[in-house]
Amino acid sequence: MIHITKLLMTLLICLSSGLLSAEPVHYGQNQHKNSTQPVNSNRIYGKVTETFNATGYTYAEVDTGKNKVWAAAPVTPLKVGDMISFSSGMPMTNFHSKSMNRDFPTLYFVSQFNSGNSNAAIQATNKMSPHAKMEQKPLAKPIKGIKKAKGGDTIAEIYTNKTKLNGKKIRVRGKVTKYSPSVMDKNWLHIRDSSTLQDLTITTNDTAAVNDIVIIEGKLNLDKDFGYGYIYPVIVQDATISNK
Repeated sequence: MIHITKLLMTLLICLSSGLLSAEPVHYGQNQHKNSTQPVNSNRIYGKVTETFNATGYTYAEVDTGKNKVWAAAPVTPLKVGDMISFSSGMPMTNFHSKSMNRDFPTLYFVSQFNSGNSNAAIQATNKMSPHAKMEQKPLAKPIKGIKKAKGGDTIAEIYTNKTKLNGKKIRVRGKVTKYSPSVMDKNWLHIRDSSTLQDLTITTNDTAAVNDIVIIEGKLNLDKDFGYGYIYPVIVQDATISNK
C-alpha cells in the first residue's frame, strides 16, 4: 500500500512538472491565413469584412484578429477579403455620420489604405481627406475680381494680422476652390481671393460648391491640432456661409 501511494505521488509530481513547463498558449492572435503582419504600433492590419463608398470616401470594416474597426479613406478599390493596413492616427470614437445617419463605435480617418500583401500604397482615385498631409502645386497668381467684404478682411490681411485676430470672429469673401462634405460631422472648404496666393481653410455646417463666391463668417483659430500631426496653422471654424 505504501509503495502504491509513493508511485501515485511520483506520477502526480511528474504530471505537474510537465504542465508547468509546457509552452503557454497565446490567445487573441491574428488567425488570418496567408498574412504576415509586421510589428508596427502605428499601423492597423487586417481583413476587409465590409466596405462601401459614400460622400467621396471608401469605408471599410477591418477584422484585425482581435476586434473589428472601421476606417475611411479617399475612394479606393476594395473588396471583402482584401488584406489592408492603415495608419492608427485620427481615431474618432462614437462617431455619428449625419449624411449616412449611421453610428461607428470607432472610425479612423486616414489618407490611404495600403495593400496587406505587398504593403504598396493603393492610390486614391478621388479627392483627398482634408486631414491628409498633401503637397499642392504652387498657384501661378491670385484669383482676379474678388473684392474685400464690407466690414471684413482680405485673406492676406488675415494672415498678416493672424495673431491679433486669433480667437475672434472674422468676415472674409472668397472663391471656393475645394469642398469636402461630411468629414468629422463638418463640411470643409478652402477659399481664395485676389489678395494673395494663400488659401483659407473653413469648417462649417453650411454647404457650398466649388467656384462659388461666398462670404465666410466664423472664429479664427491658430495652430489647431486634430491629433497625430494634423495641424492647421490658420483655420476658420464653425463658420456661416452667405452669397456674395
